Amino acid sequence: MRFRTVMLWTCLWLMAGVAGCAPASSPAPALSSGKADRQPPFEVAATAQGTAGEEQAADIPPEAGGTANPNNQALPLMYFEDYGVNPFIDADEDAFSTFALDGDTASYALGRRYFRDGWLPPPESVRIEEYVNAFEGGFAAAANGLSLHLDAAPAPFALEGYILLRVGVAAPAFPDEREPVTLIFIVDVSGSMGADNRLEAAKRIMLGLLDQAHSADKAALVIFSSRAMVLESLTNMEDPVDLKRTIRRLRTSGSTYAEAGLRLAYELAADEMLRGQRVRLVLFSDGVGNVGETGPDQILELVDQHAQRQATLTTVGVGIGGNYNDVMMERLANRGNGTYHYIEDRDAEEAFLAGPAVAVFHETARDARVQIEFNPETVRKYRLLGYENRAKDDESFRDDTEDFGEIGFRSNVTALYEVRPLGEVPEGLMATARLRYRDVLQSAIVELQTDINWDAVQEPNRYFQRQAAVAEWAELLGKSFYAQCGSIEAVLAVLPAAWDEAGQELEQLIRLSEPVFEPFCET
Repeated sequence: MRFRTVMLWTCLWLMAGVAGCAPASSPAPALSSGKADRQPPFEVAATAQGTAGEEQAADIPPEAGGTANPNNQALPLMYFEDYGVNPFIDADEDAFSTFALDGDTASYALGRRYFRDGWLPPPESVRIEEYVNAFEGGFAAAANGLSLHLDAAPAPFALEGYILLRVGVAAPAFPDEREPVTLIFIVDVSGSMGADNRLEAAKRIMLGLLDQAHSADKAALVIFSSRAMVLESLTNMEDPVDLKRTIRRLRTSGSTYAEAGLRLAYELAADEMLRGQRVRLVLFSDGVGNVGETGPDQILELVDQHAQRQATLTTVGVGIGGNYNDVMMERLANRGNGTYHYIEDRDAEEAFLAGPAVAVFHETARDARVQIEFNPETVRKYRLLGYENRAKDDESFRDDTEDFGEIGFRSNVTALYEVRPLGEVPEGLMATARLRYRDVLQSAIVELQTDINWDAVQEPNRYFQRQAAVAEWAELLGKSFYAQCGSIEAVLAVLPAAWDEAGQELEQLIRLSEPVFEPFCET
């Protein structure tokens, strides 16, 4: 069961084919007294039963509820989906936990934008694993391929006796040399992309990516608004002057025919892949389509039809002051063998180009998944923190025809489990971890395995300690049932002193959230 503070909710069907319900919240509290009387520039779209206007809050405009497809008109709405919270599982009933690995961090970046604008992020926008994976785990990388790590410490936010198990996957550094790639930019130039300089941000990032391209690479530009078109056909990167000029001249107008833009880009990609070229599609959008197929399930069918093993689809989200569809952008990247990024300001643009952008050109692994087998003789129950929308059937772990997860740019990816031991001082095996993935360079399936015993439980290092604090903070922001009666003060007490810029930013954001966070308890 998931706990939620009772607020004034109104609901609407998010879009055709999307399951689950996420609340449309009343205005979020300001983070400083100077913004106390300010109204938020957007509302949060949600899914629900009911007709237009039914139980509608007085401070939410009529456009916020009741339509079958809110994307049919330009509404100031933010689209998220509530995936629930993983419960505790009895190890003697189900000893296996299986999920697709996720290197995305967009949820944390979205939250950061909310904080900086003076608001708490909507609970349904918080994906715990993406907050945790915004910070390095400190795991040692192998020389080639992925490496698998396990460590454990007393759980700082659970009942006494519980431990926190950390599963880490580390990727090697990208090599200096690589094979040529074909970049296909897919750019939303609809009217909504003119808000808060969204298109300008996309243009700067595209130009930055072109500056990182090698002379043997090629690039093309596809745009979409009321219709889609190829503005620049495939261009050799030895002379990208015309392509750069075209990018700089882009302007916004019209509706959002996202389906047509993706279809046209995949047609270009298919021709390249027939020639054995590695293709990297990069979509820039606020994710809100209102022409053609607008629901994620319908557009995902298009991605499934056209995506092939040599191509990746990276999604770059921009914009928050009006429409933004987190659901669409995340699902497109997941299905398109790519990663999802959110760019909220100039600092984020620079950080993306300095780090995550490298994964547009390089790949280490695809279809990465983890399976943890808990020992029911020493483990009573366990709970995975986050990854709710990445859960997989245990039987699918070795099914290499199924789509799993991508690590992307992350050098480390982490998953955390709260574990209750069977008995006060258990001995022997706690759990066995398995990692399976497709090695892109070797074109082979690789499976790794490692064990952890109870005598390995020890005081956490600073990386472990920071990720544990971040996970609890995310659970508080997401109103998790398992974080009720928790506090921001307790998070700060566990958070280690910052030793890098990411840690300094984290502490600042957590402290910003403290004055306005309302503790919640339900027995």
